[in-house]
Amino acid sequence: MNRSIRYIIMTAIAVLSLLSCNRKEDSLLVARGEGLLSLDLGFEPGLTVTTRAGEGTGDLKFKIEVLNSKGTIVQTVEDHTSLEDSPISLRAGHYTVRASHGQNVEAAFNSPYYAGETEVDIVIGQTATASIECALANVKVSVKVSDVVKEKFSSYSVTVSNGAADGSLTFGAGNLENSGFFRCPADGILDYVVNITNTDGDSYTIEKNINGVKPRDHYIISLDVNPDVTTSAAVALRITVDNTVNEQDHDMDLNLNKPARPVLTEAGGADISGPMRAPQGVGKTGLFNLESKGGVQRVVLTHSSDEIAALGIPNKLNLQEAGEDVRTAAAEKGLTWADFETGVTSVNGLLDIRTLLAYNLPLGTYQLTLSVLDQYAQRVDFLLTLNVTPAVEVSVERVNAWARSAYVHSVFYTESQPEGMALQYRRKGDASWTQFSGDFDVEGTAFTARITGLEPAVTYEVMPYTALEQNETSIFEFTTEEAAQLPNFNFDTWSDNGHFPNAEGSAFWDSGNQGASTLGKYPTSQETEHVVSGSAAKLKSQFVGIGSLGKFAGGNIYSGAFVELVGMNGAKIDFGRSYTSRPTALHGWYDYAPVSIDYAQTPYSDLKGTMDCSQIYVALTDWTGPFRVNNADGTLFSPDDPSVIAYGTLEDNVGTGGEYKEFTIELEYRDLERKPTYVLIVATASKYADYFTGGNGSILYIDEFEFLFE
Repeated sequence: MNRSIRYIIMTAIAVLSLLSCNRKEDSLLVARGEGLLSLDLGFEPGLTVTTRAGEGTGDLKFKIEVLNSKGTIVQTVEDHTSLEDSPISLRAGHYTVRASHGQNVEAAFNSPYYAGETEVDIVIGQTATASIECALANVKVSVKVSDVVKEKFSSYSVTVSNGAADGSLTFGAGNLENSGFFRCPADGILDYVVNITNTDGDSYTIEKNINGVKPRDHYIISLDVNPDVTTSAAVALRITVDNTVNEQDHDMDLNLNKPARPVLTEAGGADISGPMRAPQGVGKTGLFNLESKGGVQRVVLTHSSDEIAALGIPNKLNLQEAGEDVRTAAAEKGLTWADFETGVTSVNGLLDIRTLLAYNLPLGTYQLTLSVLDQYAQRVDFLLTLNVTPAVEVSVERVNAWARSAYVHSVFYTESQPEGMALQYRRKGDASWTQFSGDFDVEGTAFTARITGLEPAVTYEVMPYTALEQNETSIFEFTTEEAAQLPNFNFDTWSDNGHFPNAEGSAFWDSGNQGASTLGKYPTSQETEHVVSGSAAKLKSQFVGIGSLGKFAGGNIYSGAFVELVGMNGAKIDFGRSYTSRPTALHGWYDYAPVSIDYAQTPYSDLKGTMDCSQIYVALTDWTGPFRVNNADGTLFSPDDPSVIAYGTLEDNVGTGGEYKEFTIELEYRDLERKPTYVLIVATASKYADYFTGGNGSILYIDEFEFLFE
C-alpha cells in the first residue's frame, strides 16, 4: 500500500484568532468585500520514487494558482508553505485553486509533475478552506535489461514517445537507472521502439505501442532472454504496469537462423547505395523492387522535402495503411506503389517514383527513406538519394570570361565521370569547333576548363559532350571582356607646359606638382630627349622649400587626382581611376639613377645614408570610389587591403646605368572571380617619399606602359 503524506496548512485558526482580537480588521474585510482562503493540501506520491539521492517527498514545495470564474489567474504563490503566515484574501466569488510541483513538459528524465485542483466559494468576512489532493499527473516509464541480455547483445536501446514533437526519450546502457516522465497523450497511446544488436552484429527492431495510457501509470519495459525458447538469441519483451494485474506481455523470439534481411533494388540497375541520377523528362530512374525472405510486415516511406510535401505527398506514408484518397493524390503527382499483403516475400514494383522525378520536381537532390520491417523483426532503412538533373549528361553552369581566356565551369550528372568527357568552343557564327586540349580540374561532379587564345570583346559558344552524347542544346554562350588600356599610357601627351601628364581638358594621371609648384618646383615633368618613343615621364625627387623650411618631395606619377595640401605636413590625394578589365601584367620601360638618402623621417630614419629605391606598382581593386590618401595623418594605401583583387610591384635600388630597361610586372590575383572597379598605378623615384624620406636628386624615367592580357 502506498504511503500518503499530507501537508495541512490551517491558516484559518490563525485568522480567526486575529479576527477575535481585532474587530477593526474584520470590519476592513467586510468593507472591501473580501474573505480569506485557507489551504488543506494533500500529497499522494503514488507510484513515484525519490528523484535524487537523499531527497524526500516531504520537502516538495507546491505552486498555488487561484483562478477566478473567467479562468484568469488572480493570485500566484510559488511556495505553498508561505501561506501558513500569509493567508490569501480574495473578493467574494467562485474560484478554482490549483497546486502543482515540477514542469509539465512533454517528456523528461527524472522530472515528475504533480498536480491537483479544487473549487471554492469565498464569502465576505468568512474563511473558506480549499482541500486539494495532489498526485502524479504524468506517465512514468522505466526500462529494465537483464544481465543475460547485456551479455548476449552488444547494444540495446528503447525509445518511448507520446507522439509530440518533444515527447521522445531514449533509454540505453548509460541511463537505465533513470525514469522517464511523459505528458499523458490525448489518444492514450505510447509508442516504443526497441533496437538491439547481438554480438554477431545482427540488428533487430521492434516497434509497438501501449494503449489505454493514463496519468499515474508506471510502465516497466523489461528485456530478458526467454527461457522457453531453445535458441540462444531468443529475447522476450515484457511490459508491466507497476507489477499490478494490469500486465501486458509482448514476447518476440529472435533466432540466429533467421532469413536474409530485406533487399531493395532499382529496376534500371542504378546503385541505391549512392546518389542516383534522374534526368528530367526521361522517367528512367525510380522503380524499386523488394525481396524479403522473412516476409514483409510493414513498409513506410518518409521524406523531409518541402518540394515533395508541396505536391501533397505526406512526410510519412505507410504503404499498407494509406487511404485511397492519399493513394490517388500521390499517383496524380507521379508516386505509386504496389498492393501487397503482410507476409509476402517479394514485391516487384514496390515503389514507383519515375514520373514524380521526371516531370514534377525541380532540379535538385532529394532524399527519401524506405523502411522495411520483416516478420523476424529485421528492419532495414533504405536511404534513397535522387539527383534530378537536366536530361543531358554534362552541361555548362557558368563561364568566368576574361579578355583572352575563360574559365568554363561545368558539371556531369552521371554517377561517375562519363566516358569521353570533352569540351569544344567556337566564335559565335563560325561553323567549325575548336577542341579544348587542356586538362580538366575535376572536383566531385564539377569540372573546370581554362580556354586560352581568345579575342577580347568577342562572343563565343562552348559545348561539353561525352562519348554517348553530343547535344547542341548544351551550348553555352559568353562574351570576353575588353582588353582596355589606360589613357596616355605611353606618356606622350602633356599639358601645362609639360608639367601635367594629360591632354588639355582631361585628367587621368596626376603628381605632386601642385603642392611643389607653389615654390616653383616641379618634381614630375615631360621628358622629350631621353625616351623610348615620343615623350616620357621624368620623376625627380628633391627638397621643396626655402632654406631649411620645407619638405622632401618624391618625384611621382599616379592614376588619380591631387586634392590639397595639409599645411606643411603633407597632402591629400585621391588614388585610383575607374577601370573594369582584368589584365595579367603591366609592361613598360624605365631608367633609374638613385642617390643616397639624405632626408629621412620616422619610421625610416635609419635609412639615411643608404641608397634610394624606386617603385612601380599596380593594383586592381573593387573600391566604390577613389581611396583618399592623407600622408599628414598616416592614411596610406596598403596592398594588403581586402579590397585589392590583384597586385604587382617592381623595386630598384641599384639603377639601370643610364639606359632604359624593359620590365613586366606580373599581376597576382587573389580572387579569380571578383571584377575590379578601380585601377591604381604609382611610379616614384623614392619609395618612402610618403614618409618624407629619400635622396635629393634620385631620378626615374618611365615610358611606353601597356597592360598585357593572356
